Amino acid sequence: MKLKSLLFSQIVMLGMLTSCNNGDVSIAVKDEDDYYRFKAHFDDNLSPEVSEFLNDHIQSIRIDPERDSKIVTILEDKTKLTVESSPGEVMIYLDKEENSRDSYHRIKNLCEGVKDVILRHK
Repeated sequence: MKLKSLLFSQIVMLGMLTSCNNGDVSIAVKDEDDYYRFKAHFDDNLSPEVSEFLNDHIQSIRIDPERDSKIVTILEDKTKLTVESSPGEVMIYLDKEENSRDSYHRIKNLCEGVKDVILRHK
C-alpha cells in the first residue's frame, strides 16, 4: 500500500512539474525526443508583457500582443523555431532534429522566462 501511495505521489509531482493550471492560467510543456513545445493560456491583459519579453529575447521577431500571429524564424545562432501567439495565448515549438542541443537549452530557458512572466501576476 505504501508503494502504491508513493508511486501515485510521484506521478502527481511529475504532472505538476510539467503543467501548471491556476485559474485562468494554463501552462503545458511537452519535451519529447524529437521536439519541445511550450503552450500557455493566460489573461489577455498579460499579452503585452509576454510579447515584450519574447521580443526582447528573440531579436529577429516582433510579436504584436493584439494580433494573432504565426512566426517561423531562424535566429542568428541558427536556431529554427515557431512562435504562435494571440491575445492570452502563446505556443513555442522547437524541432530537436533541426536544432542543436544548445538551441534546445536556449529555447527551454526562454520558455521558463515566459512562464515566470505569466506566473508573477498570480
